[in-house]
Amino acid sequence: MKILVILNYYFPYVSGLSEYARLLCEELSRRGNEVTVVTSNHDNLEKEQVINGVHVLRTPVWLKISKGTISPKFILYAIKYSKQADVVNLHLPMLESGLISLFIPKHKIICTYHCDINLSKGLLNKLILKIMDMSHTVALKRAENIAVNTIEYMEKSRVARSFIKKMHEISPPIKALPETGKMEHEKFRIGFCGRIVEEKGLDILIKAFEQLQKSKKDVVLVVGGDYSSVAGGSIYPKLKEYIDINDVKNVLFVGKIPEEKMAEFYSSLDVFVLPSVNSLESFGMVQVEAMLCGTPVIASDLYGVRTIVGKTGMGLICKKGNVEDLKECIIKVMDNPKDYHKMRSEIEEVYSTEITADKYIEIMGNMNERQERCRR
Repeated sequence: MKILVILNYYFPYVSGLSEYARLLCEELSRRGNEVTVVTSNHDNLEKEQVINGVHVLRTPVWLKISKGTISPKFILYAIKYSKQADVVNLHLPMLESGLISLFIPKHKIICTYHCDINLSKGLLNKLILKIMDMSHTVALKRAENIAVNTIEYMEKSRVARSFIKKMHEISPPIKALPETGKMEHEKFRIGFCGRIVEEKGLDILIKAFEQLQKSKKDVVLVVGGDYSSVAGGSIYPKLKEYIDINDVKNVLFVGKIPEEKMAEFYSSLDVFVLPSVNSLESFGMVQVEAMLCGTPVIASDLYGVRTIVGKTGMGLICKKGNVEDLKECIIKVMDNPKDYHKMRSEIEEVYSTEITADKYIEIMGNMNERQERCRR
């Protein structure tokens, strides 16, 4: 099949959405499909290149507004290359999705709806939110099929809940991290990895860690993730200011972790924490990655996010934005680590890139077959 994938950010930019798309595209290409990605050139990258079998086309960005990019050629390229594709996969949130979908036959479109947009208060953000919700509604209405991380999240979605009948629950693809074995350290290591942004709830984690140190001395907090080139801006300066003013000890910011070092990072932790606070987090692939490396997880009680611990039993769910509850959950894992251990094979039975690709291939294949029958 000729598959066109359209999204605003793609590798080397790293986020949950961009990594989802990259892993899926590379697996679909590996299986013999012709995969093309249309994305924005958000950081002076090559205009066109092949990455692990995936043909990537990047369009010039005129302007950036918060996390969004303004690129007129992006829309033109999306429409142009959709004419050559058998199936078109739109990854939402994406401001241009509604307009683009109007120029693509409905029977070609499968939308991957990752999450609702959540912006801070303000008249401009309120307007942006309304426009994006309208755009997403148009795209989802025109889509033949909609792929979602969890039905649980989508049932509560401000936008997507109207389209439940077209939805397919497909868990995100997961990196094939090598088995490294658990690493022993003198201090109990609490970790996080992701973009250093407001919705991740890192301020809650740091405050919980600060409280934890009053009763547990041999603990360290390791924070991995980019804080220098984040779309929409990083909250690293604010976090660093809090740490310095309150003299919080043993907090290590290690920056962006190279792909080849991720398994080592997860394996070095005694617990991984995902303290996200709003609907921009709908799943959290890092949870599964940590579990595959033998590390239990504490995740916020958010729709979709909580399902991973729920399905695997490898961790705990804490109250969203609650410093005290997060601290208590960390203590439970510290005191009873064996209660939250699972075999790697148990996790792989539920989550993997192969499982994800199988489901996409089935849906896309059915869409393509129906098109072929109509042509006859």
